[in-house]
Amino acid sequence: MSLEPIEIWQPSLRAFGLRCCGVFLVTFVMISPVWPFVGGTAAFAASIALCVMYMFVLDDFTQWLAHRKSIWTLTPNELVYENNHEDMEERALPLSEITSVHQRFLWNVQLRLRNGTAVTMFYLNNPKAVCETLHTAVASEAAS
Repeated sequence: MSLEPIEIWQPSLRAFGLRCCGVFLVTFVMISPVWPFVGGTAAFAASIALCVMYMFVLDDFTQWLAHRKSIWTLTPNELVYENNHEDMEERALPLSEITSVHQRFLWNVQLRLRNGTAVTMFYLNNPKAVCETLHTAVASEAAS
């Protein structure tokens, strides 16, 4: 790792919970046209069941389990990714390789790289602040 860390980010259970609640609310609103026919309690139960099914079909629970121990460390020159559950060593991404940083949904940050690939930082508490910090770090690296 190069120099002292500027920021350290980790996935948040709160962000994962908010994602689950968001999926539930969207599901509940989407089935709202059938409320008069099935009743509020049945619509609520169906929304919970569809939400849980959605989480398993799209593998959100395993994605959370895979990323919950991730650590993103921002240094003046690099963004370092560590995850003890993976068989890999820590990976350093030079800030000069990052072409854009933007918030994806309400809990993720996506980094676009010069080679055309993208890297996603999952389940962050305040992705807007993370984006601003990364924009600043990438701009200061480009200026130097």
